Amino acid sequence: MNTTAVILAGGKSSRMGTNKALLTIEGKTVIEGMVEKIEPIVDDMIIVTNTFEEYEFLQLPMIEDKWKGMGPLAGIEAGLSASKTDRNLIIACDMPFISTELGTYLLSCLEDYQAAVPEVSGQLHPLFASYRKEVHGAVTQSLEQNQLRIRHLLHSIHVKIVKEELLQSLGLPNEEIYFFNMNDRDEYQKAFNMSKDKGGTDQR
Repeated sequence: MNTTAVILAGGKSSRMGTNKALLTIEGKTVIEGMVEKIEPIVDDMIIVTNTFEEYEFLQLPMIEDKWKGMGPLAGIEAGLSASKTDRNLIIACDMPFISTELGTYLLSCLEDYQAAVPEVSGQLHPLFASYRKEVHGAVTQSLEQNQLRIRHLLHSIHVKIVKEELLQSLGLPNEEIYFFNMNDRDEYQKAFNMSKDKGGTDQR
């Protein structure tokens, strides 16, 4: 199965005050931890960033946003444009507890759908989700229309919403932890503390 992981690292981290992807958890940067977890389940990886110099140490292909200042949807556009594979796992760079098992499942959903997006506690998580490369056209159209909400994009494609009950049936009991993201210093501190409690965070 030809697959690519696209890590979105183009945000300004304005609320954090520093690049959140380069904060340290468990002795390594958040983005290093993500790469280590995801690399075994994909064939290629791409970093979407507007500051190449900050991520050169990862020695991975990088691409910058074509649509500047237009948020995560622009990152998805850049990643799908650069991807050489039909199946792609999109991941925001501020999610330190992503699940490789869930990532594998989301990619498998692309057999029958154009995208697969988890939904937990009524909230969609389109930035830890899978997308076929063919979705690129719909993404571009949304950007051209200045429709930047990813939820708007999802209404225009054939998407599988992966509900909590399904995640639990897959043996992913602590699913909310997979989507924890860090936007400010308090959330980083919480993530740092959570990382010490391995018993409470099943990070498969």
